[in-house]
Amino acid sequence: MSLKAIHWARRELGLADAEYRAILREVASVDSAKHLDAAGDRAVMARLYALRDERRGAAPKRVKTPTERKIWRLWLGDENDPGLRSYLPQPERTVAYLLGFVRRASGNQKIQEADDLAGLTRQQAYHAIEALKSRLEQERKSIAREVPF
Repeated sequence: MSLKAIHWARRELGLADAEYRAILREVASVDSAKHLDAAGDRAVMARLYALRDERRGAAPKRVKTPTERKIWRLWLGDENDPGLRSYLPQPERTVAYLLGFVRRASGNQKIQEADDLAGLTRQQAYHAIEALKSRLEQERKSIAREVPF
């Protein structure tokens, strides 16, 4: 690593000078990163990365809207009822496929990430959900025709 990498990680974490120096003293027994040897450098970076990962994991998860929950249930299914995803060929079992499906069905071209599903209007959500239901039913009938019993 390098001095620049340590300082970049410090800025990314938003560490105050006192916090940063406490980490240096605790991990490598130095007061300044310029006094780190290779082992100390690795130890400090490992600590900074662990702190970053800890903070990311502690971020509260956003609660999904009822519309999002319905779309995801139709896509993934549940323990009693497989979702649309299970009927599709492997290359199409992606979130990108679902988002493209919702974009076309709802007419909302702003849907680019999974969190964007929360921004659907009532009418757009209705169209997306009904299209998913219709496609799911179509896939179920297709499978039923293929299995003769």
